[in-house]
Amino acid sequence: MAPVNSDSIEQVESEPVTDSPAAESLPRRRRRLSPSVLETVRRLQDRKVDWKRWLSTTALSALVHAIVLFVCALVVIQHPDFEELVSSIVRMENGRDDPLVEQVEITPDNLLDEVQESQPVMNVSEVLANSQSPVALNINDLDPTVMIDETSLEGLAKLDFSNETSGRTAAARAAMVKKFGGNSASEAAVASGLKWLAAHQFEDGGWSFDHGAHPDCNGECNQPGTMTECRIAATGLALLAYLGGGHTPTEGNYQRQVKSGLEFLVKSGKLTSGGFDLRGELASNHGHAAFYSHGIATIALCEAYALTHDETLKARAQAAINFILASQDFRSGGWRYQPQEAGDTSVVGWQMMALQSGRNAGLQVPFQSIKMVERYLNSKQSNRGSQYAYLEADQPTPPMTAVGLLCRMYLGWNQREARLRLGVLYLDGQKPSRNNMYYNYYATQVLHHWGGEEWTRWNNVMRDQLIQTQRTEKDGHLAGSWDIADPHGSSGGRLYMTCLAVMTLEVYYRHLPLYQRDKLKVEY
Repeated sequence: MAPVNSDSIEQVESEPVTDSPAAESLPRRRRRLSPSVLETVRRLQDRKVDWKRWLSTTALSALVHAIVLFVCALVVIQHPDFEELVSSIVRMENGRDDPLVEQVEITPDNLLDEVQESQPVMNVSEVLANSQSPVALNINDLDPTVMIDETSLEGLAKLDFSNETSGRTAAARAAMVKKFGGNSASEAAVASGLKWLAAHQFEDGGWSFDHGAHPDCNGECNQPGTMTECRIAATGLALLAYLGGGHTPTEGNYQRQVKSGLEFLVKSGKLTSGGFDLRGELASNHGHAAFYSHGIATIALCEAYALTHDETLKARAQAAINFILASQDFRSGGWRYQPQEAGDTSVVGWQMMALQSGRNAGLQVPFQSIKMVERYLNSKQSNRGSQYAYLEADQPTPPMTAVGLLCRMYLGWNQREARLRLGVLYLDGQKPSRNNMYYNYYATQVLHHWGGEEWTRWNNVMRDQLIQTQRTEKDGHLAGSWDIADPHGSSGGRLYMTCLAVMTLEVYYRHLPLYQRDKLKVEY
């Protein structure tokens, strides 16, 4: 260690000091220093450093700190909530989500019986070759040698976690079906359903809930819908079924159908000062389904843009989003039948999904409008926020609870949120319904995002129930469709039921799961 420079000591005029060796080494100037200070200086000057010991101590300290930091990093990176935390922070920076709040863990009190063990394997080619396909299977029957290959692994490796629709590529779908509980029979059911929809598309590119009016059908398929004037909503639902399976104007087996369907929507909408109005004829006769129609069609436009990046679609999708924003009731935060009307949970669900689709596509969706949806949900919640009602004066129901919980998920609730856990346990206890497809459609999305045992139990019932109830080749022109199983199904008829069933069976890849994305990470 270098000697201390005595010039740094406060100096005053004085007589030279020579009664100490340390004083002799000081400059010959007049100064006055106390004996204690001089003794300190002497010790510092005489001190010798053990450089070998100093270097070994420093190296050991650095090594210990490095090991501790490495262990801490492993704990954080491998923590199951790390990705959710990071993605939430990114979304918050974009003004999209609420900050994460540590929640109280809730353990299910009662777990249902374990699901049945898997049965023998059948691949998708064998199912599609069966003349009576799709067949009824109570199994997860994917044959990895057929369904999972290097192409699908590459598709998973290329997933864009900032885009919810990125799992719909041909390369990724098979692997995601395998990972999340689908099977070759469920995929065959989707293919058969899309085939039925294609056979009932009209020459103008649109669909109708009155599917029997199609000249090729000529009434062979029973259970037509009564909303004959609601063609925008019918077309939007059919397009969502195709887009959910990765079929676009430039990709998939139904490019022509999707292209003409999107053109029908664009031609059917009306540009207004508030945006692109997709209510169609329902706007003039104040129909109760007006905003259902607009929300469904807006989701279709947003998803099509997210999948294709077509600038023409972007302009129409953004304008449709603008119409939703302009129609929101600023007092309640919701939507209903007419612009600025106090909301109901069912209509709010479709508008919220449209706004979420717009956000995913990179469109402009103001954060304050999303936050107002929270205000609406807060007014309809009960049982500590785990269940939801249709209107404020109503009792909570399973369908509205499923809608409310899905909205909450997109508004930022995570798996540590006690209210969300209670809601999921409630849906898990309700099980899939045999006569309410609307409920099944929303609840399937909630359970899929949630994952775990609750999703496994739900999926094994929901998947097989849909496979078993789909009409087969022996039913002639009905093959690929589903009979009405919904309290409000008569309005939308067989087409409405078939679209919801197909979209429910596409759940494995239709949207990336919010809380299970670690299962999609692969090394390629």
